[in-house]
Amino acid sequence: MKQKHCGVCSKKINLWSSQYILKDGIICNNCATKTQLLKKSSQAKMNDYFQSHTIAEINNLLNIPNQSSNSENQKVSDSLNKANSFFDIFHVRELKEEIINLKTENANLKKENELKLSVQQMKPVELDALIEKKNAELSKLDKEINTKQNKEKQLTTTINSLYTKVDELNNQIVDLSEEINYESYGLYKPRYEFSNSSTYKGKLTEVRSNQKTMIRNEIAAEIFEPMTMNGSSAKGKSMQKKNIKQLLRSFNGECEAAINKVTKSNIETIEKRINTSFVQLNKLNEPNGIRLTPDYLDSKLDETHIALEYALKKEEEKEQLREQREREREEKKLQREIASERAKYEKDETHFTQAKDRITDKLSNTTDTAEMLALKHQLQELQDKLNDIRERKEKLQNRATNPTAGYVYIISNIGSFGKDVYKIGVTRRLDPMDRINELGNASVPFKFDVNALVFSEDAFSLESSLHTYFKEYRVNRVNKRKEYFKVPMNKIKEVLAKHKELTFDFNEYPDAYEYRDTLYIEEHEKEKTATRAVM
Repeated sequence: MKQKHCGVCSKKINLWSSQYILKDGIICNNCATKTQLLKKSSQAKMNDYFQSHTIAEINNLLNIPNQSSNSENQKVSDSLNKANSFFDIFHVRELKEEIINLKTENANLKKENELKLSVQQMKPVELDALIEKKNAELSKLDKEINTKQNKEKQLTTTINSLYTKVDELNNQIVDLSEEINYESYGLYKPRYEFSNSSTYKGKLTEVRSNQKTMIRNEIAAEIFEPMTMNGSSAKGKSMQKKNIKQLLRSFNGECEAAINKVTKSNIETIEKRINTSFVQLNKLNEPNGIRLTPDYLDSKLDETHIALEYALKKEEEKEQLREQREREREEKKLQREIASERAKYEKDETHFTQAKDRITDKLSNTTDTAEMLALKHQLQELQDKLNDIRERKEKLQNRATNPTAGYVYIISNIGSFGKDVYKIGVTRRLDPMDRINELGNASVPFKFDVNALVFSEDAFSLESSLHTYFKEYRVNRVNKRKEYFKVPMNKIKEVLAKHKELTFDFNEYPDAYEYRDTLYIEEHEKEKTATRAVM
């Protein structure tokens, strides 16, 4: 390793000693420090200074006679010694790092030299074998690199494809449980207005039959780009027809699954799902030269609406049937009550008639004036009772023969539904309270209170007119058979005042005994708890 020398003082410079580079050489740390002291400049500036000057220029600077006294020279010498000591400490870390780097470089050079020596000592045959071996290893590494690069490209392509697929799926996601639209508020407008479910069922069968015809006549799906197979157009067409069959099976299966879930609240979602399936399947089968037709899509959407309206009509008919059965049960109860009352009246009528006959016989056989007066009085009482019974029998007969006669009731339950919520219903029972008490069963926490009872020869018509009048106050705007209305009491009074021909009892302020007693008990318990807390 060549030894370096200072260009000014010619001293040897070790590799780990500080040195400064000039334009045409290097100088040692001592000469650099002398120059810095003479220039009275910072080290950072001196580095730039050295790089822009030559050794001769530094010699001239250092050989200029010093105009200061010997004492001044001594000060410069002392300062130089102190500076040398300071710079040695400053460069310790730098020197250590340089030593480590040199050792590493030395080790690498040693290995390289050993390899060169081993190669130089090899015979030509051995050298050729080594070269061949290294070339084989290099070729193998190149192949591995190419394989990994190709795999990386494939993975990158796959990842990008999957990201694209995720975006497509996110756009296609249809959440039937969370999808909210206007239909969820009962605003679905039927496409058809059939009067019964049988007609809807017939229409549904007709649409599905038409779809089968479309499939048979190759109208449901079509070949838009004929293909060949092994050079044969016939084989290509046969293959495309098989693909059409699979395409229709897929689309019909997805449509059936969607239609089976259709409700008023998700009809638009189901339509979107069917349209999305149509677009996706056509896109997937585009390379096969086949597609579903728009006419077949329209038929499936039509089937969706018919299926929904068919289900709604069946539910409506079930509700009507439940209502009819409830009326029939009420009618049977009424007939039993009428039969029981008639038997009672007939028994009383027979009893009073017989008593009247006995008194009449006594009256014809007595001559006592006082007894005659007493018997006549008894006879009049019996006649009055008979007249009352016969009047009741007549009313009873009228109820039995008039299927619309009954009571319209307006009842409330402030403990269960709050203030100003009323149920307006009808009953044909002889005693309307029997029906009202049945309504206050285990389904509500408190009994109903009667606000008004109106007897009418056409009770059902009266009930219907009241429901129509208060339609804007309905609690349930969808199910018209829920007869609850949130309406101010003064509105009810106004309506009833228009029916002066009717006989009714009106109670504006319900008793609500159970509810009010419950409030009292709760308040009393709170007071007890507060008293215990204070004590």
